[in-house]
Amino acid sequence: MKSLKILGLLLAYPTDELKAHAGDLRAVLEDEALVPAKIRRRLDAFIGEIGRRNILNLQEEYVRLFDRSRAHSFYLFEHVHGESRDRGQAMVDLTDLYKRHGFTLAARELPDYLPLFLEFLSVLPFEEAQELLGETAHILAAIGAKLKAKKSGYAHVFAALEALTGVEVDPRFVEQAVEEAKSEDTSLEALDKQWEETPAFDGAGTPAACGVCPQATHHLANTAPTGADHQQSQQ
Repeated sequence: MKSLKILGLLLAYPTDELKAHAGDLRAVLEDEALVPAKIRRRLDAFIGEIGRRNILNLQEEYVRLFDRSRAHSFYLFEHVHGESRDRGQAMVDLTDLYKRHGFTLAARELPDYLPLFLEFLSVLPFEEAQELLGETAHILAAIGAKLKAKKSGYAHVFAALEALTGVEVDPRFVEQAVEEAKSEDTSLEALDKQWEETPAFDGAGTPAACGVCPQATHHLANTAPTGADHQQSQQ
């Protein structure tokens, strides 16, 4: 499922290399045709926009959306566990899942980082990858809806991922997440204060601590592998 790796690349920090290969990414998605045609057309337009836009503007938008907003965090377990101790154990379990499939993480990587998770899924059989991705469906739908409300093209990436899960998400859950995200303060001062007041894994955090997906109950790491192992190394 190269499409999952492509979608993960689109969620990475924009670079000149990403811009230069925008056409190649579009071609892979078109060739596999796993993403529904209607969503793929919108996604294709977004990728084309990445190829045309000034790199500094792309990077500025990325930082504003994803580095300064916990509502759009790419760290999946933050949406489920907040900063509680449960998040640490969930990451250990997910790392073990990676290891059972021969997927080795670089020391600096956190296992619940969405682009990394998508790269892992891309080397699995379709059915197994879809099942694991489906456990994140509510998180993906909520982030996508919030990005859509901000009129961000990144919403099309999340729409594609949600479609690939094959899971029908409760719209009431998504509406609640969007409403809660409206009150988020994304100023630099507020962000600094959050990090000062919330020590990592101190047990004080809750699933609602980041104002995202407060009812999420999906735990990726609890799913045992069902397919044959695949050797993949993350340098």
